[in-house]
Formats: sequence, structure tokens, C-alpha cells
Amino acid sequence: MGFFNFFKPEWQHSNVNVRKEAVMKLRPSADQGPIETVAMNETDSEIRGIAIRKLNSLEILKKVVASETDPSNKRDAENRLLERAAEHLKNFREAATQLELDAVAKVANSRFADDLLKSMPNSELRLALTQATTRQSALEYVALKDPKTDVAMAALDSIERINMLQNIFQNSRHTSVRQKAGELLRKRQNDGKKKEAEKDETILLFQKRDAIIQQAQRLADSKDYMTNQAEFEKLLQIAKDLGMGPAEADLNRVIESYQARRAAEQARLDKIRKEQEEKSEKQKSLEATIAEIDKLLETNARENKEKIEELIAKFKELNGDADNAISGLFKMSVARFNRLTEQEAEKVELRANREEILAQLKLLAESDDISKSAEHKVKALARAWEELPLMEGEDPDLQTYNSLRSKLSEKFNAKREADEKIFNENATKLRAIIEDVKKIDENGDFKEISATLRDSYKRWKEIVGDDKFRYKEIWQEYQAATSRFKEMQEWEVWHNEHDREALLEEISALAQEEPSKEMLLKLRNFANQWKSIGLVSPAHVNDFRERFRTLFEAIMTKCAPIIQEQEEEKKKNLVLKEELCAQVEALSNESEVNWRDKYKTMQELQEKWKAIGMIPKESVQPMWERFRAAENAFFAKHKEFVKQEDVVREENYQKKVALCEKAEALSASSDWNAASKEFRTLQEEWKTSGSVPRNKSEEIWNRFRKACDDFFTRKRLHFEEMDAEKVKNLEAKEAICTKLEALDLTATPETLKAFEDAAEEWKNIGMVPKDKADEIRNRYNAILNRFAEKRAESDPEYKKAAEEARVKKEAMIVTITELVESAGSNQSADTVKTLQNDWSALPRCGSTEQELYQKFRTACDDFFTRRRDQLDIQEQARENNLQNKLRLCEEAERLVENLSDENRRESQNVVKQLRRHWREIGAVPRKDSDKIWKRFNTACDAVFGNVRNEKPAEESAQPEA
Repeated sequence: MGFFNFFKPEWQHSNVNVRKEAVMKLRPSADQGPIETVAMNETDSEIRGIAIRKLNSLEILKKVVASETDPSNKRDAENRLLERAAEHLKNFREAATQLELDAVAKVANSRFADDLLKSMPNSELRLALTQATTRQSALEYVALKDPKTDVAMAALDSIERINMLQNIFQNSRHTSVRQKAGELLRKRQNDGKKKEAEKDETILLFQKRDAIIQQAQRLADSKDYMTNQAEFEKLLQIAKDLGMGPAEADLNRVIESYQARRAAEQARLDKIRKEQEEKSEKQKSLEATIAEIDKLLETNARENKEKIEELIAKFKELNGDADNAISGLFKMSVARFNRLTEQEAEKVELRANREEILAQLKLLAESDDISKSAEHKVKALARAWEELPLMEGEDPDLQTYNSLRSKLSEKFNAKREADEKIFNENATKLRAIIEDVKKIDENGDFKEISATLRDSYKRWKEIVGDDKFRYKEIWQEYQAATSRFKEMQEWEVWHNEHDREALLEEISALAQEEPSKEMLLKLRNFANQWKSIGLVSPAHVNDFRERFRTLFEAIMTKCAPIIQEQEEEKKKNLVLKEELCAQVEALSNESEVNWRDKYKTMQELQEKWKAIGMIPKESVQPMWERFRAAENAFFAKHKEFVKQEDVVREENYQKKVALCEKAEALSASSDWNAASKEFRTLQEEWKTSGSVPRNKSEEIWNRFRKACDDFFTRKRLHFEEMDAEKVKNLEAKEAICTKLEALDLTATPETLKAFEDAAEEWKNIGMVPKDKADEIRNRYNAILNRFAEKRAESDPEYKKAAEEARVKKEAMIVTITELVESAGSNQSADTVKTLQNDWSALPRCGSTEQELYQKFRTACDDFFTRRRDQLDIQEQARENNLQNKLRLCEEAERLVENLSDENRRESQNVVKQLRRHWREIGAVPRKDSDKIWKRFNTACDAVFGNVRNEKPAEESAQPEA
């Protein structure tokens, strides 16, 4: 299975932990295919649960809900389906399909229904949700504030509470809804009056019913409840004839109580009778058990031991209240059984001891322990075995014991042989050292001889190690070989004493100088030289030590002020190093500085550390350990950053590969405008997609650039061809104008036909160069206008139509001019577009046509220019609102950071003020609306100590872009 894992994605790995980690890394925003596969087919319920919580598709979630068997995962899938359905509906603005209607039915009575009814943009879906839900508070809000009358009316039809009808009647934004609410309110009030009139007629009936219930309760509570059943049945017949109505439930409770009491008493009597029967049966069973035990003891107690023990246990379990005779018989049978099993127990204990010894020997035989302690343990186990009695008959354990002893003996013998071999090899090496010592020339250089002797002793210790007693005889040979250098060692002692005397004279001379830092430095050097001088005779050790100490302390006392100054400087250096340590420790956790700058700062701090002088001796090691620990922590995090940066670069590389694939797929497109926009988008995404691994950077950039160059080269060639085509089109249109200008403009059938044919030909000719478009269009329109004027002179009907068209066109210009102030409205923009289409359908007005067209075109240009400006202003206002709301979020989050039990009440009051300011600020860009609201609401709820997921009415009612 492990081999095939190389050919599978990690979320299909055979190892459940690998699959789990892989599924946790799957991104919901990416392809949902792997997540769906895991959610539908994964065997581990926990991993399925992780995948379910990442699903976004409503269709996939429906399948999971239908197929999931784990209750917890099924609930998660249902909740996820509700959340995704609500989110889909909240952002859906197109014509509703069956998918959206199914989603409405799913969330109709969930916690999402209230928010959707307030904020769902699609009125068709709001109407469907209004008809499906039963949540009264949400329906009241829809009836009061929904902009669509039919939606508000549908909500009103489902309102049941009078107080809600009263509120809708007074405050609904729709007149028709208020009128209908008033009608429903009056109808409910009239129904209430009718009920009051009928109330008196039923009071007597209710009293009779109460009397029946009281009488039935008395019979049920009576002491004679086991004998008064006939009287109770008679009362029930009276109740049936009268009809109990709503009191039927109370009467039924009395009946149930009566019947339950009778049933309980009957059960108690039945239980007493049953217990007596069980006692009798139990007595018989005990007697039978004793008889069976005796029978088994007579046959073969050893073979029937387990059966007898089961019967004894069974007797003890049953013998709760048996008479003394039965218990006595049982004790006699158990005593016989115990006597027969004691002998068997001794055999079992012997067997256990032998098995324990064999198990210990087996462990020692299988282990690699061949130490002396292991050998002693084997001997102790052998003695314990020999102390045990022999088994009767054939003894299979003896053969096992002998085999283990033989195996262990072989192992320890091999160990002894190996030790002997090592001893012999080491003895050879040691004797070689002795021979080297013997070869030393006594007349050679003293220092060289001393060094050679020290080296030989060092080699000796390395070979011998801790087992020096085993090499005692060879050691005596070594001492004998080195004894001839004893006089030389005595001379070395004399030489050392001479060196110490000379050094003491130099220190004494130093003590006469003026105190300075140089004096302390020289004293330190003398102290190091003193330590390096070898041994002196024991008789002079104390003398040399005291003289050196006296001079040393005298110089130190003389230099006390300088030492004090140095100590103060060390303390200052200690403070500087503590500050550096704090800076390094803080640098690891600094989140506002990028890691490249932090790494540079770290290098600077290391240089500063090296530049700082000495610190107090007792602080050297702790301070160094602190600085080193801070360094290690920093570089560990930096290493993680570098790893993460490599991961990010690889992710960026994958993003750029995806951009290349899109660009390559798009490079063959002939939809020049759309593809150009898409390429610009891809180029912007490329700029923001981040850096990639250095070894892949140039390759991926060349791939993307080639795809872009291929497209724009094709586009340039295409438009060059189009430019040539436009020139031809210009020549064709000029030919049409020349042809029309040569015609007699009298409105004859031939002239009309010529103009109609020219108009058709003009339409079929494509675009012309942009710098010539207005000129050729004006030339053509001037010809048409002259012809229309001539035609109006000879055709009264055409003249009348042209005059009507002129009036309409002037009215259109006025209308568009008036709409300029409301250019930001979508409704105004639709109106202007409709007028543009209507203008094209109207006939020409003759000589005034060109002037009217220029005014119309200027008015349209002014309208759409103003519209762009107003939309920009609206967007800027939303951006300003976003900044204001971000500041409110930051203030709320600061309250959370400083929150405590002492200032909680004050913080809550501040949050209330922040919420009022929030409601006063207008809408923000739609892409930021949900995110900024969630951030603000989370901080506010943290101050109040609760968590709410739904928006308040004030926020959800805000108009958003």
C-alpha cells in the first residue's frame, strides 16, 4: 500500500494522520472536487467531518446530508447546508431557479430566516421565504418595511398576533398593507365580541363539567378504590352523555390516576404472590445444587473442579434466605472439596516457581547482557532450581532448564574469551609503552624527556581505563622503567622553585610601582605564570603560597580605586548587555517589522554585544546564556519564517502557473476588448502574486510574457488590418455621399428608392477611421436633412410627421436635461437609454435635425458625465464611511484589550455610544460590508460577554451599495 501512496494525493493516503493533515490544508475556495470525494467516501468519520465543514456547494451538501451516517457529521452537514443556503440567498440577484426555491424552503424556519427577510436583495425569493416561514417577528418586520408591496402583503397574511397587526396598521410603509391590517384588526376585534356573547351560555356547562371531575376525583382518592369501579363507570357514562369538551383532558387525567392506582395495587398483590412462588423454587434449586456437588465429588473432584466451583458460586448467589439445614449441608460439601484441592494447589505453586525460573533464564539467554551481574544472577537462579523438589514422572521442564543453562554457559564463556583477548592486546600495547620509556636517553633535553613521560602516562591511562587493577603487574614494570628519572624529577622540583623565586621578585618589584591598569594587567600575567610552574617540594609549598598571596593582596589593595572603577564600568556594561538581551527577546515577537529588517537589526545587535566590555564575573555565564537563548529563539523563528517563505514562494509559483495557463488559453481569443481587459487583470494579479523561487523566476516570467506578447501581437495585426478596412469603408461612404449629392432632391419615387438603397448600403458598410467619422457622418446627415426638407415641402403627411418628430425630440432633450441632477440613479440611466433608442426610431426633421441632434448628443454626454461623477462621489463617500467604521472597530478592540471587571460597566456604556455612531455612518463598499460588520460586532459582543451572529435591525436595514 505504501508504494501506491506515491501516485496518490495526500488526502487519499493510506495513513489516516496524513489524510487528516492533507484535508485540513485543502482550501474551500479552490476546486471542491477533492473535498466532495473525502466527504462522501472517506472511512474515518473525523476526517469526513473536517471535509464537510469546508464544503461550499449546496448540491454536494445535500448529497452528504442524505448519505452521512455519523450523527455528529450529519448535524454539521445540515448546519453547513443552512449556512451556505443563507449566504447564497443573501447575495443572489438574478432570476430565481429551483435551486434558490429549495434553499428558501430549507432555511424558512431556521435562525437565518430573520436576517434573510431583512437583507435578501431578490424580491421573488423574499416573497417565497415570507410565504414559507412562521417566524412572527420577522414577518412583522417584512410587513412594516419591505419595499415590495406584494411581499409585505404576503407577510401580513401570516401575522397572527393582534399587537403586531396594530403596529403594522399604524407604521407600515405601504398604504394598501396598512388598510388590510386595519381590516384584519377590526375582524379580530369583532370575533372577540362574539366570543364574549357566547361565554355566558357555556358557564353553566363548565360548572357541570367541574362537578363531574370533582366527583370522579373523590372516587379515585377513596380508600375503597378497589371495590367502587361500578360507581366510577356510572359517573363516566354521565360525563359522556353531557360532553366534556375542553374538560375532557382533566377528566382523562383523573381516569388515568384512578386506573394507575388500581393497577399499582394489583401489581403489588401479584408481586407478593410471585415472591412466595420464587422462594419455594429457590429452595428446590439449592437442594438440587448440593446434590449435584456431592455427585461430582464422588466421581472425580479434580476433573470436575471448575464445574464444582461454578456450583459453589451459584449456591452462594442463591443462598440469601435458605434455612440452616440447607446451609449446613452446603458447608459439609465445600469442606470435602477444599481438602481435595489443597494438594492440587501445592502442585500448582511448584509449577509456577519452576516456570518463573525458566522465564528469567530465557530472558537472560535472549538478552545481550553478558556482564558479571548477569552471570551472578544465572548462578542464583540455578541454586533456586536445585532447591525445588523433583516432579513425579517425566519432567519436561528439566530438559528446557538444561538447554538454557547450556546456552548461557556458552555465552559467558565467549565473553570471558573476548575479555582475555582484549587483555592480551592491551598488555602488548602497555609493554610497548614501557619499551618506549626504556629507550629514553637520560642525557637528552629535560623538557623533551618530561613531555615524553607525560605522554606515555596519558597513553597508559587511555588503554587501561577503569580496569587498572587487572593490569597491576604490568604497572609495576612501568614504575620500574620510570624510576631512573627520579633524580631528574628532583631537579625539576629545584628548577620550579627557582622559577617561583624569580617570579616573586618581579611581583615584589611591581608592588613598588604606582597603581594603574597596566599594574593589574601585569599582575594577571604573573598569576597565570605562577599557575603554569610545576610542582615544588612539599616543605616549601606553604611558604611559596603565603608569599605569593601576601604580594598579590598588597597589589590588589593598592589598586582598589582602579578595581572599583573597573567594577562600576562592568556594572554599566552589564546594564547595556541586559538591554541588548531585552531587545533581542522583543525582536522575535515584533510583528510590525518584516523579517528581513529584523534579521539586519539582529546582526547589528550582535556587533554591539561584541563591542561591550567586561561585566561582573558572577554575571558572565547567566548573561551569556540569556543572550544565547534569545539568539537561538530568534534564529529558530527566522528559520521557520524562511521555511514559510519558501512555502509561500512555491504557492506564488503555483499561482503564476495558473495565470500562465489562463493567459495561454486567452492568447488565441479574438474577442479583443474582453480579452484585453482580462489580460490587464491577469497582469495586475501577476504584480500582486508575490515572488517565486529564484531558480524558477525567469522561466515562469518568460512563459507569461510570451502568452501576453502572442495575444497583443495578434491584436495589433488585427487592428492594422481593420485600419486598412476602415479606409476602404470611408471611401465607400464618400462614394455614397457623392452619389446622393448628385441627385435631384425632388421627392420622386426614383429619388426615394435611391435614398432607401443608399441607407441600406450605408448600414452594411463597417467602421471608418475615427478622425474621419464625424466628418463623413455630418456630410451624410446634411444630405438626408436637405432631402427631408424638400420632401416635406411636397408631402404634407411627411411634413406633419416630421413636425411631430421635432416636438418629441425637443421634449426628449428637455427630459434628459432635467434628469442630469439625478444621474446617479439607475432608473434615470435606464430612462436615458430608452430615449436614445426612441430617437433613432423617429423620422428626420429637415434642416433642424442637425441642430437638434447636437443638443441631444450634448445632453446625453452631460448626463453620463454627471452620472460617472456622482457614482465616483458615492463610491468615495462609501470609502470615507469605511474609514470611519474602521476607526470605530479599532476603538471597540482597544476596549476589549483593556477590559477588566472594574471597567466593564464603563466599557459597555462606551460600546453603546460606538453603536449609535455606527448607525449614523452611511453605507460602505459592498465587498467590505459583511467583514467590517463582523469585526465590529465581535468586539462589541466581547465587551458584553456574549457572542451573536446576527445583525441588529439597525445595521441590516442600512442601504448598501
